[in-house]
Amino acid sequence: MACAAYTGSHSCDPPRRGAEMKQLDLNLLRTFVVLLDKKNTRIAAESLATSQSAVSKSLSKLRLYFADELFTRVHSGLEPTPRAIELGKQVGTLLTMLDEVITDTPSFDAQQFDGDITIAMNGFISNWLGATLCTALLKQAPNAKINIINWDPNTLERIKEGSIQLAINYSPIESSKQFVQHKVAVDQYVGLVRKEHPLAGKRMNEKQAKQAAFASLVVPAWNENLPFINYYFQQNGITANTQIRSSYLHMLLDVITTSDLILPCSAMLAASLHEQYATVEFPFPTPQELSSILVIESQNKRRHPMQTWLVNVVSCTLDSLSRAVHA
Repeated sequence: MACAAYTGSHSCDPPRRGAEMKQLDLNLLRTFVVLLDKKNTRIAAESLATSQSAVSKSLSKLRLYFADELFTRVHSGLEPTPRAIELGKQVGTLLTMLDEVITDTPSFDAQQFDGDITIAMNGFISNWLGATLCTALLKQAPNAKINIINWDPNTLERIKEGSIQLAINYSPIESSKQFVQHKVAVDQYVGLVRKEHPLAGKRMNEKQAKQAAFASLVVPAWNENLPFINYYFQQNGITANTQIRSSYLHMLLDVITTSDLILPCSAMLAASLHEQYATVEFPFPTPQELSSILVIESQNKRRHPMQTWLVNVVSCTLDSLSRAVHA
């Protein structure tokens, strides 16, 4: 598909340039937009779900077409030339037209895809979703390399760069308009305890909440400063007694197996561990921060066929698990 491009004063041969315009396809233009944004061929390739060599070849074609270097190599990556900056301002507001360009890319074939898929997850979520999601992804994309990593302070920046395709966390997540958040499931906040715990299978009252002792799973950039049980109880006038905090779930599970400590966690996680542990209901409604499960992705890449496929697999997997738990 051909598209219009810059035809300003740098064109010394307008008739020839106008004829060659038909050869400047949308994929080349899209590569230019991403390079202008990322200023790095490797990161641009990850963002475009292609190879670094393909980006370099596209850049060579763009340089030939516009008769300009467009980008020069510097220590930090690529630096746009004045011509590239001018084009960035003139060619149909390039950065904002990226979404429209993406819709013209070829359809994504999951069966043939052999690249990386990286998904960041909240630790509460990865422990019950990770394995099932990996199985679902590999069933449709058997040659893919799946990376499930922890949500951390750099997650949103890496989504923007393209090294992470999407992330899964509880709401609300503070982010800019560069990201899209989809609510894909609903969860509840419960206490996980050993089966012989005095409150196993019961709903604790406020007096018991004041007397209880808790263990807390630490998730970077989410609850590392304050356990959610403390925040949750504070909203209801109770000071929670959190005695142990750790980012290692298996350690915390061992702790509650041999004590009366309560591990506040996702109801979905508790359901996956129901054979070994029991649950306790809290005396207050689940807070918003632990009720809605979100998928977060880049605004610029949300219409890419691979991205659409990936979000759909995640949504369907979450829906299937949620229905099984709440059946």
